[in-house]
Order: sequence, then structure tokens, then C-alpha cells
Amino acid sequence: MASSEAEHDDEGINSFLDVISNFVGILIILVMVVGERAKNFPLGLVSQSPAVEQLESTRAEAEALERGIHEIEDQRATVERELAARSAERNQVSTVVMAVERDIAARRTALDEKSRHRYDVERDLALARDELKRLEDQLKAKETVVVPDAIKIENFPTPLSKTVDGKEAHFQIIGGRIVFVPLDNLVEQLRDVLREHAWKSTEQGDVNDTLGPVGGFRLRYSIVRHDTPRGAFMQVAHCDVLASSSQLGEPMNVALAPRSKLRDKLEMLPPRLYTITVWTYPDSFAEYRALKKELYGMGYSVAARPLMHGMPIGLSPNGTKSSSE
Repeated sequence: MASSEAEHDDEGINSFLDVISNFVGILIILVMVVGERAKNFPLGLVSQSPAVEQLESTRAEAEALERGIHEIEDQRATVERELAARSAERNQVSTVVMAVERDIAARRTALDEKSRHRYDVERDLALARDELKRLEDQLKAKETVVVPDAIKIENFPTPLSKTVDGKEAHFQIIGGRIVFVPLDNLVEQLRDVLREHAWKSTEQGDVNDTLGPVGGFRLRYSIVRHDTPRGAFMQVAHCDVLASSSQLGEPMNVALAPRSKLRDKLEMLPPRLYTITVWTYPDSFAEYRALKKELYGMGYSVAARPLMHGMPIGLSPNGTKSSSE
């Protein structure tokens, strides 16, 4: 019984080995067939396939684009570094410029204050010298008794005086010399100053200062602050026109001659538009009469503004307008 079972097992194993051997043999045959066919396969057809060529071309273009992208990225990084460096340089330059501008402004302010102080001292000294000379001349005149010559009085037909509402041109006569007073120019500068202080009315107090010079004259002004329930505002209280010297302008005999500075100025002041206002000191009344006669002959209306010795030309919001004849 046992012997028959062993023989039966041996037969089953042999059958299984036969099946395996057959399967392996079949695989070997298939490998040989495939290998033989592979030897005879035309390799040139693969390399000449249009799909393969297009794939290679596309791969080359992709590689070229990738290299271009990397180059552009490198250039962009370089430009960004340059921009950052230029921005840093610009910031440094701006800082230096601001520092220089602040230094210049500080020096200009200090210089302006010194210039104003020096001008006021020089003007006071010149006026004091003029006053001393005038007193000396008066003293000499009193020491000598002179019989006055007969005075010829000229009579001009004088219409009724009227207030000047149009344009005025201002002249000053002192020491026998006549000079144009740039009053309109000085007043225009004062308006600019007043507008500047008006913006600061909430923190600005009273202001006393001078501006100019223009044509040998400065304007000394006083601006006061007024507080009201509706707020604060600034207003000009008083102004004085200060001459730098009593020797400004030209003597009257020169001024009335042809091609003088006076005549050059009058050519720019049409008689139909301008009234001539003359600020006259006591030592120059005779020169004023000669000027008035000449101006009448030229067709001008003339307004007289007499001043006492040492009194500057004054302006005030409460002042009166000139009256011309």
C-alpha cells in the first residue's frame, strides 16, 4: 500500500517537472524568435520617424527657452541691484543737499539781520550829518546881513484842488535835489509780507521790520495783531519811507535840463494817467515852484506834500489821499 502511494507521488512530480520543462522550452523559443526578428528590424525607420524628429526639435527649443529665461532672470537681478545702488546714492545726495540748503538759509538770515542793522546806522549817521550841515549854514547866514533882492511872484491859474483817485508817481525834493520815490514797488512788497504773516496769525505777534532797499529807499513798517471773537488778523499800523542819503537824485537845475533822469522818468508817466505827488522839505520850496511850473506846462496835475525837517515820508491806513491842482 505504501509502495503504491510512493509511486503515485513520483509520477505526479515527474508530470509537474515535465510541464515546467515544456513551459521553459516554449519561453526559450519565443526569446529566440523575438531576437531574430529584432536583428532583422530596419533601425533606419526609427531615426527617420517624423514624430521623433519633431520631439527632438521641441526638446531643443525648450532647452533654448529655458536658457533664455535664466539669462533674463540674471539680467533682472543685475538691474535690481543697480537700481538699489542708485537709490541709495540719491538718498545720500538728497541728505547732503538738504543740509547745505539749511546752512545757506541760516547764513542768509544772519546776513539780512546784520545788513538791516548796518543800513539803519548808516542812514541815521547820514541824516545827522545833513542836519548838522544845515544848522551850520543857518548859523553862517545869520552872521551876515544880506538885503534880499526883489522877489518876482509868478501867478499860475490854479483850479480847485481835487482828491487823487488815479495813479500817482511820487517824487521827493530835499536839499534842492529831486529823486523818484518807488512807493508803489515798496507797497507791493509790503502786501506780500502782510499776506505771509496773515497765514501765521494764530501764532504771530506784532511785527516791526524794514524791507528794501529799492531805488535808494527802504520801507520801515509796523504790523499789529488784532484779536476778535471770530479770530485774529494782522493789519499794517504805520510805514515810513527812509532815504539812504540826502544826496539821492539830481539837483533841480540838472533835472529840468534835457535828457535828465527826471525827464527820462516822466516819459514813462503819461500826463493823462498819472498825477505827480511831490514830497517837499522847507529847504526846497523854491525848487518845488520851478518843478510845478514845468509840470503844468507838460500837462500834469501836481499834488504837494510838505514835510518838516527830519520827518520821513509816512504811510498809514488812516492817512489822507493827495489833493492835486
